[in-house]
Amino acid sequence: MGAPLVVVRLKPEQLQLPGGRRGWAPDGIVAYSKICTHAGCAIALYRKPTFPPVEPRPALICPCHYSTFDPARGGQVLFGPAGRDLPQLPLEIDPIGELRAGGNFSGAVGPSWWGVRNHGARS
Repeated sequence: MGAPLVVVRLKPEQLQLPGGRRGWAPDGIVAYSKICTHAGCAIALYRKPTFPPVEPRPALICPCHYSTFDPARGGQVLFGPAGRDLPQLPLEIDPIGELRAGGNFSGAVGPSWWGVRNHGARS
C-alpha cells in the first residue's frame, strides 16, 4: 500500500535537514507525507520564495488551515495550527538510477488526533 507524497527538488546547499536525515535527499530531492499533521487535508501548495526578505525559503502549504512547512528543514512547521512537522520519507537512487524509498517515514503519517479515540478504549 502506498502513501500520498509531495516530492520537491531543492538545491543541495539549501538543505538543512536534521542530523540523522542528511543522506535522505539524493541530489536535493526530498519527499514528505502529503497528509497535513493538523487536520489530515492534502498538502497542495508549493510556495517559491518571491520576496526573499520576507519569504527566504520555499514552503509547502496546506490549503485547509494554512499550516506551512519548510521542505529544506525536514518539513518543519513554519506557521499555522499543525502541531508537528511533516513526516519525511528517506530517498535513495538505486544502481540503475531510479529514485526509491530508502525506509519508513520519520514519524507517524496523518493528523495527530487520528489515534485519540483508541486511547483508553475498553474491549
